[in-house]
Amino acid sequence: MLMSAMYIVMESQFDYSVHDMPVLRRWWCLLLLENNSLNSCGKIFAHWTKECQELIAGKHTPVFSLKRKAEQQDIEETMTQTASDVQRMCMADSMQFCVYQTSNNTGERLLYPEVNFMKWVQCKTCRGWLHQDCAGIEMEPFDCGCEDSIEHPRIKDAVDSGGIHAVFSKTQIKTLHDDLLSGKIRSNRMFLWRNPATSLRLKQHLKIRTLSWSEQRMFELLRFIEEATTISEKIKRGEIHLLDFVFDVMLPELLIKALQEHGITRFRAEQMMACGNIF
Repeated sequence: MLMSAMYIVMESQFDYSVHDMPVLRRWWCLLLLENNSLNSCGKIFAHWTKECQELIAGKHTPVFSLKRKAEQQDIEETMTQTASDVQRMCMADSMQFCVYQTSNNTGERLLYPEVNFMKWVQCKTCRGWLHQDCAGIEMEPFDCGCEDSIEHPRIKDAVDSGGIHAVFSKTQIKTLHDDLLSGKIRSNRMFLWRNPATSLRLKQHLKIRTLSWSEQRMFELLRFIEEATTISEKIKRGEIHLLDFVFDVMLPELLIKALQEHGITRFRAEQMMACGNIF
């Protein structure tokens, strides 16, 4: 840049090319070393103090750039993470519950393709792998629930005996609603609601298949959701698509959240919902 500025100021014709830059850099380094003292430059030129005389004498080749150690470590970590993601297979993927579901046809990621790094957890029992988002629960050591023989209380029974508020609180609904919209919680259903053309088949697969609640209970839950969020006001203003958000996203995510409160992983909750044995 300095060389170009000199030519422009002197209104001279450019008579050098990019191939001359190594020579020009060497000339500039030598010019600095020959005409400036190192004593007052502190640590800026400290790496030249033992070599400057040899450099000026032509016995040493200057180093124009050094790869920083931190940058090299970042590159190595990126390569390690990429290799791990390629080698591991999320157990939820084959069941089409994975938050980062891949296509059966192309093998490419369908959901959240912009995410570069994903945390993994390994089940201590079956040694299978899950994305942290697919597991949904942080525990050490991690258990995916593959040998879970405990019969958990059905949500329907809890609702019938204590009402909707016995399972879902307005605070819980509001927090889940905000976390889904902000992306704090990654959800396969949320992604498909925002990007329905990604896979209509997968979107249909993730719908709740069995929900044997009475109309009264359904109305009570919908009212809870409306009171805890601003969805009702938006629907009244004509945003009818939010009805799909309530049934296709909020309702199943609330059921998963309720099961997670009992220590059940998201992966296991997805399996239970698919079988319908929580209702």
